[in-house]
Amino acid sequence: MDKLNLMNSFIAVVEEGTYTAAAKKLGKTKALISTHISQLETALSIRLIARSTRSLHLTEAGQIYYEQARRILDDMVNIEAQLHHSTQNKQNLAGRLRLSVSTAFGERVVMPFIADMMRTHPQLNIEIMLTERYVDLVSEGFDCAIRIGHLKDALFIARQVGFIKLCLCASPDFIQQYGMPASPEALRSLPCIMDTNYKKSGKWVFSTDTATTTVNVNSVVTVNSALAAVNLALNNVGIVYCPDFMVTQPIQTGRLIALLPTYTTEHFPIHVIYPHRQYLSSKVSVFAEEFAHYLCINK
Repeated sequence: MDKLNLMNSFIAVVEEGTYTAAAKKLGKTKALISTHISQLETALSIRLIARSTRSLHLTEAGQIYYEQARRILDDMVNIEAQLHHSTQNKQNLAGRLRLSVSTAFGERVVMPFIADMMRTHPQLNIEIMLTERYVDLVSEGFDCAIRIGHLKDALFIARQVGFIKLCLCASPDFIQQYGMPASPEALRSLPCIMDTNYKKSGKWVFSTDTATTTVNVNSVVTVNSALAAVNLALNNVGIVYCPDFMVTQPIQTGRLIALLPTYTTEHFPIHVIYPHRQYLSSKVSVFAEEFAHYLCINK
């Protein structure tokens, strides 16, 4: 029994949605595809696909098997591409890369990088989930994830690729009305916008060479989105304390002004994480390397 052939038929059924479509894609008969699925389920002693007269859907075991089988076949495609193609000593990657990243960072920072990467590796098929949810890489079938902050999960391998820092900003009209704060303590009385993705419960941290100051700020609006917080600041509602990548453009165009420039704000590492695996997909390794270089040259 050629298990890779059976696996390929199973993946085609899942991705095409029907036995007929899978047979057409692979150039096989519908009867042969059905036989392959039956043989695979028999070999595994597990039902992978639940069938009905109108549709089919994966069982829980089938979903797990699909994600792992998809990764195996993708790795095989990638290995073959590396063996047969080389462009200026760069790996020519191919196959699927499944990535999870937070929404704001993904939209503002990762998407431009992905566009560059696709030009370099046009045979890649990148699937990206933008979510604030903490995904399980193994059970949900992700090759890697980008996470910001200090990591606690030792189940994964992490490569630090850069860092972000928080930036304190307000609009010119707000500053004209309330004045420029001279120290962190001024934030106790000035209107501030709280992004709850920052986990310090209303306390903002600032440092100098000699001391660190933690301020309980005067929060007038609380929201669970850095983008929403920045939009409120642009509309003169208050002072915002958010990741630098969210305010780079408004600061450059003068729509926001950076405050307390002599103080150091908090920094958080950016990691690419991936599961412990005996064989690390070169897609993940090259992705992390190229993303680290991208962040370095686009500071």
